[in-house]
Amino acid sequence: MAQLKIPEPIWLTNNADLAAACQDWCAEAFIAVDTEFVRTKTYFPQAGLIQVASRQGSYLIDPLVIDDWQPLAEVFEHPLVVKVFHACAEDLEVCRLLTGAVPAPLADSQLAAALAGLGGSLGFQKIVKELLRINLPKEETRSNWLQRPLRDEQIRYAVADVHYLHRLYPKLIKLLKSLQRESWLSEECDRLVRQVQVPDDLSGLYRRIKLAWKLRPQEQLVLQQLAVWREQQARASDVPRGQICDDQSLWNIARFKARNRDQLAKAGMRPSIIRDHGKDVLKLVDQALKLDKQYWPKVLDKPLSPLAGQWLKKLRAAAVEKAELLDIPPDLLVKKKMLEALLRSGYPRGPFELPDELSGWRRAEIGDYLVRLLEECSRGETTG
Repeated sequence: MAQLKIPEPIWLTNNADLAAACQDWCAEAFIAVDTEFVRTKTYFPQAGLIQVASRQGSYLIDPLVIDDWQPLAEVFEHPLVVKVFHACAEDLEVCRLLTGAVPAPLADSQLAAALAGLGGSLGFQKIVKELLRINLPKEETRSNWLQRPLRDEQIRYAVADVHYLHRLYPKLIKLLKSLQRESWLSEECDRLVRQVQVPDDLSGLYRRIKLAWKLRPQEQLVLQQLAVWREQQARASDVPRGQICDDQSLWNIARFKARNRDQLAKAGMRPSIIRDHGKDVLKLVDQALKLDKQYWPKVLDKPLSPLAGQWLKKLRAAAVEKAELLDIPPDLLVKKKMLEALLRSGYPRGPFELPDELSGWRRAEIGDYLVRLLEECSRGETTG
């Protein structure tokens, strides 16, 4: 294994120094970016450190003292500077909350490694070991990044992340180019950026609650309104959703149409929440129950029938076989929800329509074939 050589960081602890560094970064072809944050007791992530690596060195930005983020927002939005992250979903949220900008164009090293055939959902340390022959420490992953001063071990860990990410990126791109898959990575990362940029649809949050499909249409309306209320309360108080009310309690309130505080308690709502918000919740339930049918949400899909489940298994088997040929994880090629969306688009007699997630490179590699496979199943059902 190669020797671990972590450079000394360049600290950016005032607006002027950050602005000067950002001007330099705008001249780079790519920079590596990482964030360290704490989110154990809050709804929103609390940024503790922003790390950037360029050809000039590795930088640590202290978000506890910086208050002018416009220069960094300009870097994040610069069309000629690729921003390289690893497993970036939460990092993108931190960047957007701090600067108001979503980094783009974007490259995610975890996605790049998977598309290059190195394996799915690989941790950063494993990719570094595979491509750079270096063992990185992992001990500081769950550190308190809001404490000051940071310990030396935290600083080395934070610097190493972006220093070696900056070294990894050219190797990953070389691998993808050899496989003619560089455009695949661009498509995937563009999709990630669009997902972060789309405004939140609070009215659809209830769909994520387990067994929501079991509720009647009117009860789904109640659950929908309860989920919106909980989200608004969690954001306003900056606490996790579960501290307001858990999913099961919301489901119970909707299913049994709680009419008083005792019924809220039986549904599972905590006494402190009932004391502070019980009146509002009961009013919300009452108002939802009085709304006309035209306001009821579209009924959620029920589980697939046994026959449709068999068709889904055929689709999944075809996807697994193709993924093996491509040497990429099956779930990266086609997730189960994509297959279900395709199947539901025309079951049982067709025609079938590819969901947006199966466009681009996926359509060429597997999407069109899956449509043909479903058409064969449909014809067999018709003749049978």
